[in-house]
Amino acid sequence: MFFNRYLTFFSIAGAACFSMQLNAQTINMRDAIAETLQSNPEVQAELREVDARERQIREALGGYYPSVDLLAGFGYQERDPTSRQFSDPDRTRNELERHEAQLNVKQLVFDGFSTPNEHKNQIARHESAEHRAYSVGENIALEVVRSYLEVIKQQDILALAKQTLATHENIYDKMKKRADSGVGSTADFDQISGRLALAKTNVINQTANLLDAKTNFQRVVGRYPQEGELAAPGTYSKYLPTTVEEAIAKAIEAHPLLKSAVSDVKAVNFQYEQTKSTFYPQFHVELERDLNKNIDGVDEQVDDLTVMLRMRYNLYRGRSDEAKKQQFAHLVEKAKEVRNNTYRQVEQETRLAWVAYEAVRDQIPVLEDYVRDSESTKAAYIQQFDLGRRTLLDLLNTENEMITAKQSLVTARQDLLYNEYRIFRAIGELLYTVGVEL
Repeated sequence: MFFNRYLTFFSIAGAACFSMQLNAQTINMRDAIAETLQSNPEVQAELREVDARERQIREALGGYYPSVDLLAGFGYQERDPTSRQFSDPDRTRNELERHEAQLNVKQLVFDGFSTPNEHKNQIARHESAEHRAYSVGENIALEVVRSYLEVIKQQDILALAKQTLATHENIYDKMKKRADSGVGSTADFDQISGRLALAKTNVINQTANLLDAKTNFQRVVGRYPQEGELAAPGTYSKYLPTTVEEAIAKAIEAHPLLKSAVSDVKAVNFQYEQTKSTFYPQFHVELERDLNKNIDGVDEQVDDLTVMLRMRYNLYRGRSDEAKKQQFAHLVEKAKEVRNNTYRQVEQETRLAWVAYEAVRDQIPVLEDYVRDSESTKAAYIQQFDLGRRTLLDLLNTENEMITAKQSLVTARQDLLYNEYRIFRAIGELLYTVGVEL
């Protein structure tokens, strides 16, 4: 009764999934990755960082352009001059409305190379952000691959579990007829009854595993996959490097995280060069036009125009400039060590992915032989069982062994595909290989 209720539930659920499948559009791995990157918060956050740093480049360019400022003021000024006599002996103070207007144009001539280095720094930071965003996109793409393949794998294993259940039900019906006719033994009937219950439980558990895999797919991709919606994934093995050394060379050349670390070193170097600018004088061409009225107690309008080349040179600032220079010298060394560590991480991940890929690849021919042998053994045991030369336990055991072999082969094939994509991620070419742009 317990199993019947569950089987009824899953039958209804299966029918619902089938009806939804009719309206579902099949998607492949590439579609799933592209769809995910368009909506994934981590990827979008990194892309917004890229946009922000692009604006910082434009901000740095502003240092090459003139600065134009307008100053205007209106108010009241009262002045009590001590060295000025008035025509009216009773008047001792000046009380006038004060008017001020000034236009100031300031053009940089030389600032110790601060502006060029700031511009180069922002370009390097923008490059770093682009590479980091691409790296995050590749990480998310690999998550999509993992969740996609897990759904496919659990679907295949569920199909095997249902196949096992159907086989056990068939044997159960035969053994029940024998038991009812008094030919079969009670022990055999009890044994197949127990195995049938276990097969039903396996279907229930495997259905739950499939639902878990689909839920995880929804978390990663943002949509819940309907039954049969995911197309069988393709292989890109012909594009893989031929050796692990070739894979490592490609990773060092193209891995976005490593490129980001290299750009970070460039950026900090430019910041270090920028700290040297405080040891140089600064030169600006400044144009000032003043239109003032009633300034400092004088009842008159003043129109003043000046064009000056001005130098500003700090002579002492408490050695803070030297300290800042030393600070960025240490930060340059830190950025280099981060880059060196990234080299090691990239090489390690490439080697691990390659070893995992080769291990699974070598297992598959062995597992295929295992499946063929177990199928042949099962067929032989069925004939021998009908002739009374094999027990029911022998028959059930060989059935389970065959299903176990097939499950192992299904898992190995999906693991091989995953490690294939993992290698492309390790060398920084996953999105390029599947044809998805960030």
